[in-house]
Amino acid sequence: MSKRKKQENEEQLEEERKEEAKSKEKNEGSSDEENAKQRLRHKMSIPKVYDLMNSVHGKQRKEEIINVLNESGFGGLVHICNWNRVHTFFVDWIVKNFDKENMWIALSKTEVLPLKEEDVHRVYELPIAGKQINIDLCSVEAIKRLRIELGVNGNYSASVRVTDLERLLKTQENPKAWVKGAICFIIHKILCPTNSSFVSLQYAKILEDPAGVSSYKWCSHVLEYMKEGLQTPEVANPLADCIARITRLMLSVYKGETCGHFKKTNGCHV
Repeated sequence: MSKRKKQENEEQLEEERKEEAKSKEKNEGSSDEENAKQRLRHKMSIPKVYDLMNSVHGKQRKEEIINVLNESGFGGLVHICNWNRVHTFFVDWIVKNFDKENMWIALSKTEVLPLKEEDVHRVYELPIAGKQINIDLCSVEAIKRLRIELGVNGNYSASVRVTDLERLLKTQENPKAWVKGAICFIIHKILCPTNSSFVSLQYAKILEDPAGVSSYKWCSHVLEYMKEGLQTPEVANPLADCIARITRLMLSVYKGETCGHFKKTNGCHV
């Protein structure tokens, strides 16, 4: 083979390798994009939520905001408190204060709010002693149970308004049980993407073994996804004020403090 011919073959092989590398890179990029979309639909991350907040900020029509949430896989948010914006404060606060080893949220240096299996079982009516999960009713039934605990069980609406939460927190004498239930439930609804059963796909493998679910540490499981998603804790949250007030109100009532110093939350968009 002549030297020139050999050089041409080498150049052709090099060109083919470059084309193959480009094709592979393109496919990997597409795959990464698809994986990112799936991750967004499966679990929460603070930066993703911040981006989502910005994407719905400025949209005046509630239908437009709900469509953005549904398309992003966070339709479950619409069903807990009629929220039409996503707030990072509540997620951020739980992540920073949750002690996975002891399964509790630190309210102060000396006070803790235990989140045990029985709290999550009570909220979701998860299977005990091999009881089967009715996936189709998981979301609706959980909301109904929460409404009963709140004392707003009139028409069994599949939502709980923030104004109702605030009013009840100020008037109920012993809200400890349902405060834990509300926290567990809201955590789950934030993480739960939109699908036919409103059950996160992250739970699919666990749901295949209902007999083993009764001993599973659900709070740890749910909150671990939050910890994994908390990559940028310094991300600003311009819409957190209202949720911050409500969360402080929840904690102050739980600890038996007076609520007179909380201002009315007019103008907060939740």
